[in-house]
Amino acid sequence: MAPASRSAPAAGTAHRPAPAGRAAQAGRTPPTYRPQQPVPRPAGAGGPTTVRRPTSLAARTRRRRRAYPLALALLAVVVVLAWGPLRGGGRDEDPTVPEGASQNGWEAVADRHDPRLVPFPWVTGKVRDGDVATVLAHVAERFHAEVEPIDVASSWGWSYRPVRGEEDVLSNHASGTAIDLNAPAHPLGEAGTFTDEQVARIRALLDDLAPVVVWGGDFDRPDEMHFEVVGTPEQVADVAARLVG
Repeated sequence: MAPASRSAPAAGTAHRPAPAGRAAQAGRTPPTYRPQQPVPRPAGAGGPTTVRRPTSLAARTRRRRRAYPLALALLAVVVVLAWGPLRGGGRDEDPTVPEGASQNGWEAVADRHDPRLVPFPWVTGKVRDGDVATVLAHVAERFHAEVEPIDVASSWGWSYRPVRGEEDVLSNHASGTAIDLNAPAHPLGEAGTFTDEQVARIRALLDDLAPVVVWGGDFDRPDEMHFEVVGTPEQVADVAARLVG
């Protein structure tokens, strides 16, 4: 018996696809999802190539800004570690000078109100009390009487600061053991600000106070306004006792 023929769909009637279940029953394989595979690279060129989205300008800027503080911190560490060796350890010029002392070894005084400092009539500031004040007063009195009159307004004493041009060494002004007399008339670094006769009188003054006082005019870098105590406390005490005796 011949199978019954199927009638064609009527005109204007849309054909509806069979459900997936019917497609499977009819022997057709349903479509499957295949993930995109990476593009292989030539042999020896490493792993497969991956596609990256381009980074926006704003994202790159944020990354750079986050990196700046870290870079600055690393640079600061390098500078700190390198600075000590470059400066030769700070106080290598005279290893006998203790930390916190001025260039001549006397303990520095950081506070102007420290009781170790006393007013000094020959300068606008103070000097160290006791034997130092006695010796420096003799310097100022002789200088005023024999070399040139002292202008108190332009003469200085204690000042907690380093040596000019040597930031790692405290000046003897910092311990109250130095004075500058008539500073504007005798600038730092300038020689010949006194006459030969005045220099001879300064030499006579220094001889009377040897070995505890030196004059800045004898420095490699002239400082003719400057007089300072360089002796030990015991030496200064001996000279002071001789002056008042």
